[in-house]
Formats: sequence, structure tokens, C-alpha cells
Amino acid sequence: MLFERETQEAALRETGEVVAVRGETGTGRSALLRLFGRLAADGGARVLRAGGAPAERDLRFGVVRQLVLPLVGDPCATGLPPIAAKLLQSAAGPDCSGAVPLLHGLHVLLVSLAAREPVVVLVDDVRWADEPSVRALAFLAGRLRGTRVRLGVVLPDSPRAPTLQEIARIAGPGVRAHALSRNGTRRVVDARLDADPAFATACHELTGGRPKDLDELLSRAFAHRLTGRAVDCVPLRQLGASVQRERLRLLVRREPEVGALARAVVTLGRHAEPELVARLAGLDAAACAEARALLGAAWLGTAVDGRLVPEPALVRVVEETRSAADTAAAHRTAAALLASQGFPPEHVAAQLLSVDALRGPGDVTTLRTAAVAAQRRGAPDLAARYLRRALLDLPPDDPGRARLLTELAAAEPDPRAAVRYLVQAAPLLPAGRERAEAVARIPLTAAARGPLVTDLVRTATGVDDPDLVPRLEAREWFAALEEPGRAAAAARRLRQLPDRPPGPGDRELRAVLLLAATLGGRVTAAEAARHAGVLLDHEPARTVRAGTALRIVPLVLIAAGRPDAVAPWLASAGGPRATTATRVLVDVHQALALLSRGRFAEAADPAERAFRAAEPGGYDVLALPATTVALVADSARRRDLARQVLEDLPDSDDLAVFAVRRGLQGMLAARENPDAALAQFLDRGRLLDRAGWRNPAIYAWRGSAALLARRLGRTEQARQLAEEHHRHSVAWGAPAIVGRSLRVLAALAGRRHAIELLREAVELLDGAPDELEAAKACADLGTCLRETEPEAARRLLSRARELAESCGAGRLEAREDGTFGHAEQPRPTVELTAGEATVARLAAGGRTNTEIAGELSISRRAVEKHLTSLYRKLKIDGRAQLASVLGAGS
Repeated sequence: MLFERETQEAALRETGEVVAVRGETGTGRSALLRLFGRLAADGGARVLRAGGAPAERDLRFGVVRQLVLPLVGDPCATGLPPIAAKLLQSAAGPDCSGAVPLLHGLHVLLVSLAAREPVVVLVDDVRWADEPSVRALAFLAGRLRGTRVRLGVVLPDSPRAPTLQEIARIAGPGVRAHALSRNGTRRVVDARLDADPAFATACHELTGGRPKDLDELLSRAFAHRLTGRAVDCVPLRQLGASVQRERLRLLVRREPEVGALARAVVTLGRHAEPELVARLAGLDAAACAEARALLGAAWLGTAVDGRLVPEPALVRVVEETRSAADTAAAHRTAAALLASQGFPPEHVAAQLLSVDALRGPGDVTTLRTAAVAAQRRGAPDLAARYLRRALLDLPPDDPGRARLLTELAAAEPDPRAAVRYLVQAAPLLPAGRERAEAVARIPLTAAARGPLVTDLVRTATGVDDPDLVPRLEAREWFAALEEPGRAAAAARRLRQLPDRPPGPGDRELRAVLLLAATLGGRVTAAEAARHAGVLLDHEPARTVRAGTALRIVPLVLIAAGRPDAVAPWLASAGGPRATTATRVLVDVHQALALLSRGRFAEAADPAERAFRAAEPGGYDVLALPATTVALVADSARRRDLARQVLEDLPDSDDLAVFAVRRGLQGMLAARENPDAALAQFLDRGRLLDRAGWRNPAIYAWRGSAALLARRLGRTEQARQLAEEHHRHSVAWGAPAIVGRSLRVLAALAGRRHAIELLREAVELLDGAPDELEAAKACADLGTCLRETEPEAARRLLSRARELAESCGAGRLEAREDGTFGHAEQPRPTVELTAGEATVARLAAGGRTNTEIAGELSISRRAVEKHLTSLYRKLKIDGRAQLASVLGAGS
């Protein structure tokens, strides 16, 4: 049954000798052609049918044979003229090659048959018919006037072949198939299902009213036992998406121009400019326009700059319908096209990444040049991809392999992989300068891998270059940072360096030596700040990337109590064009600078941002992102943040990662299990001491351990730890560190001695950057003086409140260890969704997840998701704290 086809049916009854049926794919062109045949048959005409197919275009006279083969042996076909009989004889043979000179034989045959009864010839999809058959049909179409033969064909809207244009000219406007209206779709749906209006509306939206798609969708709905109810709309839409994908897949496979265009667009990606697409697809402007029209905006959009943008469904279909070899060949052709058009090497290299094999040194050069460009714009991952692809097809004995390996090592973001590449490259390079240059490219993050790098450095001998020599030495020192005794040796070597403006290699060596000496506390804070200042003066911030200077200099200055010196430099280094690694280090040091001023609340955002963005390779030496977030968690007493860091720490045996893990575990255990917490701190300290990392400005574990030991009644152990902490702090000399150590000693001393120690701490911290530490010292001293000097105590406690508030710490309170600290901040008011609020209320009332799920008629998984969101928003550890938090907020 055909709906909304009354106008077309009337037109078919009144058409002339040649009828052309046009319209978009799926709108019912074939159905109208069949209707034309039924009308003719009802009028007593003989109907002959044939159809073109893409797979049969090479079969000569294939469509003609479809038309005439049913006549072979037919009694009505006796007594035909010789030329018509010869055509039948040829059609019945193995091929129709003998009919080439007899194209007009088809005309004679049909006219002879029409003398006995009207004849109607129907040819579907004539655009896919073989060329000889199309010529025969064109010959026939021009000679039907005055005969009882009618020809009906399905033609494209804008045929490009001359023979098809001739048929279209003779046929005139013809009959056009249209998509169904919403009402027509509803009538079709109602004829097959007793459907709700919403279901019929969804059918129309999914198919656009195209009868073929609608029929397929309803057949699938029936197969999936959908009855047309409104609730069936959700599964219907899933089926509709499947029908659309099948339609797109058929379009790409059956329409060569569409397939060529789609493949070209997907291959070129972000370079899919219309002109380039046409050249890659091998299509002229008219063919491109027709293919774009067939795809439509649903599958092929246009960007603001005119580029063609494929929808994900089109990309998937293209990938499914072409082989790996075809894909590689397409990318190779695209690479050649982009190169010929003068595109930058990176754009060409992006295509070469997908070829099956490189072709000669030209491709390798393109990939290497692209890698340099990628590194310059801060994309080391992409640079490494280019170089790995270039290396893939390079023979093992190729003389350029070693150089390519060294370039790859310099670009590789994973330190372990970088070292592996250099180990492969070093034996291939001649001893001397070339090998030294390769080893000097080892990133410091890779140099931290230990003895392997040291061995590589030692093979790079016989070099007398004022820049290479210090670079090699810097890597040797960096690889040995965890070796006992190296901190003292580094301090001695640092003092031997001349006090002249350093070159790049000298600056790198000075920075590494300064880091080693600072970790071991083998230089004073003032001396470290002086050396860091020299480096800072000769390292323009705008040129800084995630290298030695940015990794080390800010850390040293902050530890030395000079965060003000590094703040402007960091602001310039973290510009809009900074790489991810650079932004991570800038965030880390900005957070550390804020912590050194006591502003732990402000430090949380950059610290967490750096921790989330840090690559696994960022856990070298100090594991800076993790260390910084751990300091924030400790300073802010944020147990939730401490647990998050512990969960996300990499499985590494690096000393810094071990120190972070033990420190956080101790912090979490301190409240409920001080024995376990002290064990964690002492375990951490033993390994740090073994490596010589004793500077309390970097790892201040002794103070926390001393206060825990005092809580446990281990007075002698607490005093020993506190005195060691004070001794190392004084040796370093930064006011905040010394003041903190004096507060720890005061907590263990008698009242009179404690007052002396605290007065010294208050005086030392007056004007120091760390306002929170100064506030705590004032609070400790004010509390001690309440009985004997109430007026002084009042002034000190008032000053403590002012300092704590100015740095955002809020109220100070006495702690169980005898010192003052900031109170936990009130939790910010948060907005909960209705679902979260209901789940929170039931969970706080003691309901289990299963009980909540049953009461709310939702899944247990949904309850768990609500609770996870609640804990994150309220910044609590679990269900046990819900009641108190909700009570406080009410």
C-alpha cells in the first residue's frame, strides 16, 4: 500500500513514451516504478523489467539481457524480423558481444512485440547500468513516438553521463518521489501497528519520512516485539540509529563518488578543505557536489573556515569499509598531496604516521623535521610519535639510526624509555664529541634513573667543550642524588665553581649541585639563595620550559624563605604557550610559595591541579606534584586529600615517592593510632637519612615524630628527635624552619625554658614570610604567659589571631601535642541535587545502600554514585560523618 502517492500515480497515468522517476535515495523511487508497471499491466501491457547494479557495470549488455531473456522461447516472440531474432539469439548466448552493431535491434524487437500488445520497459537504477545497455536505452528512448512501447527509468537528479542526460532530456520533468509527511508516516505506522502518536512521531524523526527506511525500522521494531507504545520510543531510537548506520554504509558502498568523497574527508582530517578533498578523491566539482548532497548535513558538516567535517558515524563506516592496505595507501597519497601544496612538515608527517611503510630518506626527513617543530611548540608526545614512526622502518645498520635514537630520547616524555633509546644509541656512535652530545641530551628526569646513566656518561670521554663537559657532569651528579655522601661532595663542588655569569651547561651543573647540597642541608639558606639568584638572573622566564632551572631554582628559593624572589619569574614562565609539564611545575612551585607564607587554603588548587596533570615521568627525584599535595593535605588537615594522593601514587621505589607515602600514612594514623604513625615517620626518616637528605625545609619529619613520641610518653626519644630537628634547622637557617623547631623544643621543655624558646621563635619569625608559623608561635607564647604576664599574653594572642586570619587559616586552637595549630575550616555550603539530598538524609539515618535503593526504587549502583558525589561535595571521608555535617548545615 502506497501512502501520499496520489499525485504521482495520476502523473504516471498521463506520462508520455518515456517516464523518468527521480528523488532522494530511500524516498520510494523503485516503488513508483513498480506502480507504473502495475498500472500498465492492469491496462493489458506486457511489462519487461531490469535493473542496474554497481557490481555488474562491467557486464556488457547486462541490462539488455535482463529485458530480453524472458522472451527467449516465448511463443509470442515468433515471426520476429531477422534483426530482432538475432538479438534474442545473441542474448541467449554466453555474452552479448555480437549485439554491439545491433543496438537498434532492441527497438525493432520491442516495436514488433508492441504490434500485438502494448509493451512497457522498466529499468531501475539506470545510472548503474553498463554503458552499452545505456546506449541501447538512449537509442530506444529517442524512437518511441508513435509506437505502443513506453520506457520507465529511475534516474538521478543531475545525471553526468551524456547518454543518461539524453534520456533525461527526452523524459522531461517526469515524476518525483517525496518523503512522507508526518501524517503520512503516522498512517504507515498505524497500518502495521496500533501505535501511540509519540511512537509515530519518533518514527518520522528517525527516518525523515523515507518509506524505505521507515519500512526497515518498523520491521526491526516488530522483530524486537515493540508494540508502538510511548515507552517503546527509547528502544525504537536505538533501532533507528542502527537503521541510519546501515543506510550510510549502503550509501558509501553503492555510490562510488560518495565513497571516494567520504574516504578523502576522513583521510585528510583537519585538512579536509574542499579543493584538497576533490583532488584526493579524484572527483570533479559536479561529482563532489552530488556526493555531498547525497551524504547531506547529517553526516558531513562544514566548519566555519569551510573545511568538511565528517560525523563520527561516517568515520566509523569509512574505517569499516576499507582495508588496512587501502587506508595506508590513502594516507600516503594524502601525504604527497599536502607536500605538493606546500603544507608544513608536521601536517605531512601526520599522514605518514598511518602508512604501512616509509619510502626512502625523504619520509624520514619529513618526520624528523616535524618532530623538531612539535617540540618547539611544546608537544613532546607528538614529537616522539613522529620519531618512533621514522625509526620503525629504518634498517638496524642504517648510519642514521643512532642519531634518530638520540633525537627520540630527547623528545620521549617517559624517562625510562628515553634511557633505553640512549643505551641503544651510544654503542652506535663514535666515541668523542658525537657520543657526548647524545648523552648530554638525556633529560634530567631520565638521568634520575641511576647507574645506567652514570655508565653512559663515563663512555662519553675525550671531550673538551665548555658547554658539554658541565652538562655531562650535571647528569652524573643527578643520577647519584640518592647516594650517601653525595650531598657533602656536591656542596664542595658547588663552592669550587667560579662566580661568573654561567653559560647554559654551567647553569645546569650549578642547579644540580645546588639541589644536592640543599637536600642534604650542606649549604645555608643564605648561600643557597645566593646561588639560586645567580641562576635566576641568567635564565629568562619567557624561555623557560620544564627543564633544570624550573625544576630546581624555585624550590631552593622557597626552601630558603625567599618565595617573593621567585613569584614574578613563575608568573612569566607559565604563559599561555607553556607545555603541560611546564604548567605542572609552575603550579607546584606556586603552591609551595603559598605554603611557605602559611596560605595553605590558597595552595590547594594549584597543588591538586598539578597532581592531576602530572605525567608518570614526573615522579623523579622529589616527586614534586605528589610531595606538594601531601604538604597541602598535612597543612590543611585534609584526610580526604591524603587518601586520594595515596590511591593515585605510582607503584615506584623512588625515595621521594616512598617519603610521600610514609608521610601521608603517618598523618592519617596520628589521630587514632599514634604508635603506627610514629613508626611510619621513623621508617621514612631512616631512608631519607641514609640518602643524606636531612634538610628540614624539604622533609621535616623529625618535628612530627618528636611530638608523637611525647604523646606516647617516650620523653627521651622525643627530646633527641626535637634536638636533631633544631640542629638541622639552625644549620639551614631559614627563619620559618628554625622557628618551627623552637616551637617543637618548647613543647618538650619546662615552662621557664619553653618561654625562652618561644620568645626567640616569635622574635625570629617577626616579619618572616610564613605568617601562619608566626601566628602559632605567638599563640604558644601567649598561652604560656597567661598567668604571669596577662597583658603580654593578650597582645600576643590578639596578634596570633590577626596573623592567622590574614593568611586564611581562621581560628587557632590548642592541639593534643601541646602546640597551637589552625582549627579545621568550616565546610562550605554546597548545593545538593534532590536525589543526593534524599540519599544523604536516609544514609545519615542509618539506612543501608540496599534499603535506600528499595525505598527509592533505584539501583544500588545509583545509590553508591549519589554517596560518592556527596562525599566529594561535602569533603568528608564517609558515611560516619554525614549526620554531623548535615546537622551543622541545617
